[in-house]
Amino acid sequence: MKRLPTVWFPMPARLYYGWVIVAVALLMNMAAAGANPVVFSFFISPMSTDLGWSRSSLTWAVTFQLVTGGAIAPLLGMLVDKIGARWLGVMAGLIAGVSIMSLSLVHHLWMVYALFALSGAGGFGGPGAALLTIVPVAKWFQVKRGRAVAIASVGMPAGTVLCIPLAQWLISAYGWRTAWVVFGVVVSAVVIPACGLFMRKVPEDLGLKPDGVTDTASPAQAAKARPSLATAENWSAKQVLRSPTMWLVLVAMAMAGMVLNGTLIYRVSFWEDIGMSPGLVAFGTALDPFTVVFSGIAFGLVAERLVIRYLGLIGGVGFGLAMLPMVFATSHAYSIAAHGVIWGASAGAYITVNNLVWPNYFGRKSLGTIQGIVLPVTVLASGLGAPLYGYLLDSGINPRVVWTGTSVVFAVVGALLLLAKRPRLSKAVSRAG
Repeated sequence: MKRLPTVWFPMPARLYYGWVIVAVALLMNMAAAGANPVVFSFFISPMSTDLGWSRSSLTWAVTFQLVTGGAIAPLLGMLVDKIGARWLGVMAGLIAGVSIMSLSLVHHLWMVYALFALSGAGGFGGPGAALLTIVPVAKWFQVKRGRAVAIASVGMPAGTVLCIPLAQWLISAYGWRTAWVVFGVVVSAVVIPACGLFMRKVPEDLGLKPDGVTDTASPAQAAKARPSLATAENWSAKQVLRSPTMWLVLVAMAMAGMVLNGTLIYRVSFWEDIGMSPGLVAFGTALDPFTVVFSGIAFGLVAERLVIRYLGLIGGVGFGLAMLPMVFATSHAYSIAAHGVIWGASAGAYITVNNLVWPNYFGRKSLGTIQGIVLPVTVLASGLGAPLYGYLLDSGINPRVVWTGTSVVFAVVGALLLLAKRPRLSKAVSRAG
């Protein structure tokens, strides 16, 4: 394998640079975890109490974050395809860090909305995070895409595991304003140098091929490297929009996004309302991302051997089962522990599907553009989830009824993903595109 001419640091000749891209994406996702809804849920009660705002009004901040992220996604996706994620990631890290730190200064609700919207428009804290981390990784791999994307993806749950106790401690010891400053500093301090120094666009730019396959590979090696579950074809955005499979997956993910976001935002207050201590709630909530770290890797490896739509069924049905400990919850630890573990295991399957279905079904070349097109729909649905759940719960509906409905929706999501078979790019469709 040729030495990489554009890499400024010493690197073993046999190490494929794609794994450096994976490490960068992992670190970026870990640093950005402080801006996700799971961690924000721990800020809702102290901010609500201190500033006199209702919890449902605060959760609209997540909606603004998602909406602006969804609005910028088509442009961001095209730019990732055209120029790569390197300098886009640097800019996103700067915007996210400044906006998160600025949350320490808010005194008016519109300021919270504006700062969350800014963080979403910058990329991190919104759907753009996948465009800046997962899309680059998927472009560097094809055969080993499952494990590579899985490793990069577990950065978010791994970072969440660390951020949950950190947020709880910082809020208790120094207040929620100081906690926001710390999380903002971490995002910028990690994302900006990691992305600016190490991120690269595609393997071909460095004279390489996906997975580090060389022209001198033996027939046996070539046969082993030939993908069977991921397409070698590259669909255009126009061709993807004409695929029934794309719309089936999109509907399933929009439904999942709505109930996922609503559950993530309100499950913490639910556990506290039924009498669990803050420490137990933090521990039980952390079990979810902790489990995802392992289930994500496991399902990433499985995805290299199993048709991706079967993992969709596992993820959807698993999420539905994870809601049952909330439907029948008690104040005992086993309720929240069972929910966290089942949810985390199911999330590993669902995240794998979410990350791999687009490159596996539609190819590498226009991956950023494709995801930039579909993200606004899923983002809109996810953004509506938090306020919808807020109003349902604030209206006096028994939370257990809401969790029961959520379980049913997840089961439907799993069934829809199972029906979404990998499409074939026919000659007729190819000419039309």
